[in-house]
Amino acid sequence: MTLAVTLIVLIVIGTVIYSAYEDYTAVRPYLSGSQGPVGTAQVVGNSEVITLNITLPNRGFYTLNVTVSCSSPNSNIVCQNASLAVPAGQQGVLRFKMTVVNLQQYTSSGSQRINGTVAISLEPFVSLSVGVNFGGLVGTGGG
Repeated sequence: MTLAVTLIVLIVIGTVIYSAYEDYTAVRPYLSGSQGPVGTAQVVGNSEVITLNITLPNRGFYTLNVTVSCSSPNSNIVCQNASLAVPAGQQGVLRFKMTVVNLQQYTSSGSQRINGTVAISLEPFVSLSVGVNFGGLVGTGGG
């Protein structure tokens, strides 16, 4: 009994590590920009709209879940949070949109920080959540 449980645990750990590695190597070229830009920034009047479109191939064995969200420090930032679940062997496109309503007010304020979170999980085993600053995207072309 103990041998069977140990064997099952080792197989699960091995497949999770393999899946995480395969997903990372598949997504890395898209995030590094070698597959082209992942985002755009467009200034319309006094507003800037930043759109990220990230292709997420899933070469692993488990469903890949990705969520991108932000919490704006004031009402000048509007985020359309994005979530995507990519089944094993398929790919999807994560679409995240953020609008700086008053670009002049944003750039003249003391803090150009926009707190965000990127959460990634391989269902049902592994989950990772990282805090990010989306403020660096404003005025840079979005990607």
